[in-house]
Amino acid sequence: MHRILHATLLAAASLVLAQPVHALGPVDGEVIVSLWNNHFESDLGNGEADVGSLTASGELWFGDNWGMRAAYFESDLEETALENETRAQVELRRRFLSVSDNNFLALGLGAESIDLASGDSTSGVRLSIAGRLALAPISYFYGRAAYLPWMEDAGEFTGIAGSELEVGISFTPFPFVSLKLGYLVLDLDYEQDGSGGGSARSDGFLIGAGVHW
Repeated sequence: MHRILHATLLAAASLVLAQPVHALGPVDGEVIVSLWNNHFESDLGNGEADVGSLTASGELWFGDNWGMRAAYFESDLEETALENETRAQVELRRRFLSVSDNNFLALGLGAESIDLASGDSTSGVRLSIAGRLALAPISYFYGRAAYLPWMEDAGEFTGIAGSELEVGISFTPFPFVSLKLGYLVLDLDYEQDGSGGGSARSDGFLIGAGVHW
């Protein structure tokens, strides 16, 4: 099941990231590529490393209320004895308390697929909340949090659940250009056969650039 979901997530992400960058009437969007300087730590073996990884995300808003977002994250763990940990996610969003494009609160429901550092894979439901608060015509604070309450068992790992938190600031120095500086935290908790509970965490600052329309 997780292989099918993984393929679905990547296909959806490709559709979002491949949207043409020009005015689309009532459709607004943004594509961002970021360098994430993160610290990875896990209970698995030699599971600690400081790595620089690329992330990509894209979102579309259809009118004032409905939208979707897709993203991909990777922790490059070649310096350790572990496999790279990657996450692919897609979600449908609904805006609430929407005052303007950069002043809103939104709830999201979607799915996420994770390739674990152990080499196993899992997938499941994703619940999220996100918002923006305008600072000036060319900048805004943003924040988003997600919870992964029901994830498939993966090999010797059971009871898997995760969370995600990102906060930062975005600038628009030129038309169609977006710059952002933020801090991203990805957490994963699990039960491991014969070893009790464990966790994996990636966190660090990210800086990104992209386009919006």
